[in-house]
Amino acid sequence: MARLLVLRSAPYHRSSLSAAATAITSSRSASFPRLARRHLPSPLRAVESSSGATKQEEAPLAAGEAQEPLPAAPAFVVEELGWGTQLAVKLKMLVAPPWKRVRKGSVLTMTLRGEISDQLKTRFSSGLSLPQICENFEKAAYDPRISGIYLHIEPLSCGWGKAEEIRRHIVDFKKSGKFVVGYMPVGGEKEYYLASACAELYAPPSAYVALYGLTIQQTFLRGVLEKVGVQPEIQRIGRYKSAGDQLGRKSMSNEVKEMLGALLDNIYGNWLDTVSSTHGKKKEEIEEFVNSGVYQVERLKKEGWITDLLYDDQVQIPSLADH
Repeated sequence: MARLLVLRSAPYHRSSLSAAATAITSSRSASFPRLARRHLPSPLRAVESSSGATKQEEAPLAAGEAQEPLPAAPAFVVEELGWGTQLAVKLKMLVAPPWKRVRKGSVLTMTLRGEISDQLKTRFSSGLSLPQICENFEKAAYDPRISGIYLHIEPLSCGWGKAEEIRRHIVDFKKSGKFVVGYMPVGGEKEYYLASACAELYAPPSAYVALYGLTIQQTFLRGVLEKVGVQPEIQRIGRYKSAGDQLGRKSMSNEVKEMLGALLDNIYGNWLDTVSSTHGKKKEEIEEFVNSGVYQVERLKKEGWITDLLYDDQVQIPSLADH
């Protein structure tokens, strides 16, 4: 007998689905349980002071022992609903107006492209905001009428933090037993970072996938200001304080290069770790493959980075029974 599952989550319980995605259930039932806070283990320990009060100190690591990173909190917590809640959900879907009804076995289609804002967008705005995207995953995960998600990924201009949040929702959505199929006609490291979380990934034969590494660019206006006779007055407090460099310098300082280099190394290292664990390969193998220069999409298919080379209308969306 099939069981109805619900996913509880803390973020983004604000709006109904955007018009850019197919309509699914409109809102949660009031009887759905709330998310219990999940406390992560801390490397701190409490010790007693001379005055009887307690304070926190870092627990020392043994010689040669590396500190393990804290586990990432999941975006979803899957729980089985009681029979009363299941009955209430079924009755709510039964009395839904015709324009809100969705046929059982439907596939939710979402398109991710361009700038993804933090604020909720109106019904007439183009694209989806981060709260709407996350809420779509949450609702589709426990909606029994939705069998899976078809994710169309196009070039993104959002930050890595938003990309990480969306990927967490993709990974936790698959824990509900439903599928996620991705389609990526054009993309780079950020787009593939999301697409690699899909169970299946397709690209057209004419796809352009640029895996060239990460770069950071900055614009400096000191030369322009000198030509127009403007002398900026900037008070620099520390070596790594670079807020006024755009007006006061013509190039990056060594401290800024060091800071941005460390940031890029961290992002790229996380990208390599995630992709290597997804493909079941070593980090060095993934890095060697990227450094070799990926200029033909056929190589991605040969190495197992994408499932197949198909055009959008040739992709066969699987049913829930196939998974």
